[in-house]
Amino acid sequence: MGKNVNRKWKTSAKMISLGLGVSLVLGAGIQAQAVTVSTIAGSFHERGAIDGAGTDARFEFPQGILAAPDGTIYIADTGNDMIRKMNPSTKSVENVAGSDHRARYRDGVGANARFNNPEGMAISPDGKTLYVADSRNNMIRKIDLATKTVSTIAGHSFPSSGDGVGKEAGFETPRGLAISPDGKTLYVADSGNNAIRKIDLATNTVTTLAGAGKLMSGSADGVGVQATFHEPRSLAISGDGQVLYIADTRNNLIRKMVLATNSVSTLAGHPGFPGTLNGPGPDAYFYHPVSVTIDGNKLYVADGANADIRMVDLSTGVVSTVAGATLNGGVPIAGREDGSGVEGHFQFPGALTVYHGVLYVADTPADTIREVSF
Repeated sequence: MGKNVNRKWKTSAKMISLGLGVSLVLGAGIQAQAVTVSTIAGSFHERGAIDGAGTDARFEFPQGILAAPDGTIYIADTGNDMIRKMNPSTKSVENVAGSDHRARYRDGVGANARFNNPEGMAISPDGKTLYVADSRNNMIRKIDLATKTVSTIAGHSFPSSGDGVGKEAGFETPRGLAISPDGKTLYVADSGNNAIRKIDLATNTVTTLAGAGKLMSGSADGVGVQATFHEPRSLAISGDGQVLYIADTRNNLIRKMVLATNSVSTLAGHPGFPGTLNGPGPDAYFYHPVSVTIDGNKLYVADGANADIRMVDLSTGVVSTVAGATLNGGVPIAGREDGSGVEGHFQFPGALTVYHGVLYVADTPADTIREVSF
């Protein structure tokens, strides 16, 4: 009986999705292209901090994932307060730094270092240094990957918002990072302060680029502090280093910022109104988009509460669904199933990255790492 019900669920989802695709074909179409979703590491709702290959590995609430220039996949294992790494060929997972459930602050080497809910990451162009948004420590940390030495480059333990040098600067729950192509500037989605900040990596000087502050959340476009955000959580930078793309989570928006002028505009979505609709940017809807990653002219979005992966075509501004499915009326299907097209489901895709055209997704509450191949 259970198997029959499950089969009917999947079939109806496919039929309904096709129906939605037809009704929206002028605006978007159903999916960007045929995809396959598969689980490559971790096991559904089996939490732990175990190293191992593939489904033998264990995670707890991973909320950050990043592909290095050499293809190594780094994972912010948020619930375990650790930074892990995965070999994409063997799917072997091992610890880089931090220790299981030791939520503290300490610089040090490997397992002797301490994090408190690490989330977003960025890596230097030469692949030698990993930067980590240590969200509950309100700090930005870095890891020398050759020695696994962890040090703090900016922020202090209590939440604040001041600009300054290194530990004199303040953050509140920083969650997203992006690095300039020349490796000189680190950009920070300072979620609790509703701001976008930058760090000059030569001097560790922190300055605010955009956002009106913690008490001034909103969705206004504008220049610098005239623009407002509501819990921006993730950043992606264009290949030429000229534009930042921002997952403005609580606003259900994807924003963009031209770095030459700090001018912020809305790329896609409706402020404050969640939904699943595809189409040209202003006609599309998201529901708590939490992560963005860029691949040429494709901006991929982990649309968390919709349990799917979306894509914004940066050449046309059109939003489409890449993976995941919804029921009639736009109700997301949350699940753990691997499969092709609409038969592949997510619980809550909390972070994503891309390497050589393959998407890697941290399916956060499922405690798994998923792969989306085209």
